[in-house]
Amino acid sequence: MEGITIGEWIAILTLGGSLMVGVAKFYAMFTKLDHTLGKLENTIIRVEKSQAEYGNRLSIIEEQIRSIFKQIGKERK
Repeated sequence: MEGITIGEWIAILTLGGSLMVGVAKFYAMFTKLDHTLGKLENTIIRVEKSQAEYGNRLSIIEEQIRSIFKQIGKERK
C-alpha cells in the first residue's frame, strides 16, 4: 500500500479549504439576512405606529368636518 502523494495532499487541502470558505460564506449570508430581517421588523413596527397615528388624525378631521357642516346647517335654517 502506497502513501498519499503530494498531488493528492494538495487536492485534499484544496477540497478542505473550499469547504471551509463555502461554509463561511453561507454563514455570513444568513447572518446578514438575519440582520436585514431585524431591520425590516423594526420598519414594519414604525409603519404600523405611523398608520395608527394617521388614522387617529383622520378621525379627528372627520369629526371637525361633521361639526362644521352641522354648524352651517343650523345657520341656514
